[in-house]
Amino acid sequence: MRNVLLSTVALMALTGSALAADLPSRKAAAPVYVAPVPAFSWTGFYVGVEGGASFLSTNASGFATNNQTAGLIGGVVGYNYEFPNRFVLGLEGDAGGVIGAKKTYANPVFTTDSSYFADIRGRIGYAIADRALLFAAGGVAFGDTTFNSVSQGRVGWTVGGGVDYAFTNNLIGRVEYRYTDLGRQTVNNVSVRQDSNAVLVGLLYKFGAPDYAPVVAKY
Repeated sequence: MRNVLLSTVALMALTGSALAADLPSRKAAAPVYVAPVPAFSWTGFYVGVEGGASFLSTNASGFATNNQTAGLIGGVVGYNYEFPNRFVLGLEGDAGGVIGAKKTYANPVFTTDSSYFADIRGRIGYAIADRALLFAAGGVAFGDTTFNSVSQGRVGWTVGGGVDYAFTNNLIGRVEYRYTDLGRQTVNNVSVRQDSNAVLVGLLYKFGAPDYAPVVAKY
């Protein structure tokens, strides 16, 4: 009888060990490596080209207001810094030529023209949907106004806004509106004032490698 009991206990122990070996292990699996994902950042230097249309208005005392549509083409250079809350601050300069601004009026006869533009502007923006940046910009504007063959360089102000969109980590497109006021000056005893409303598009190249988004290990 004693031998039978011992044999039964031994058989139960062997059976339990076999069942335990068949159960799934509770030991944690090794973490799965996930490569870091490149994340776009607006921080960095950029250069580019821009062009568009400018709706010029030249007002001379005693003359009709001269409204003229001209073309704009130029270059852009700037720097942006993006904060963790998606706000972006930047500084930008641009300069270029004014095309087709010359116009002559009759009764009485007078001619107006402009040949160049330049701006130094501060920018503030907010990044949405990772690659779109809504921005406002304003600062100092430079240009020239010609009235009856007398040309003057002028300093005024400009303000506007638009949207930048990053097609890749380095290639950025832009659409913006810009108002510029070059003030009023006297030319041959005539007070002349010029301002403009411009719509521009641009293509920018941003320098620097992309940032990398933090990766949470998966188990």
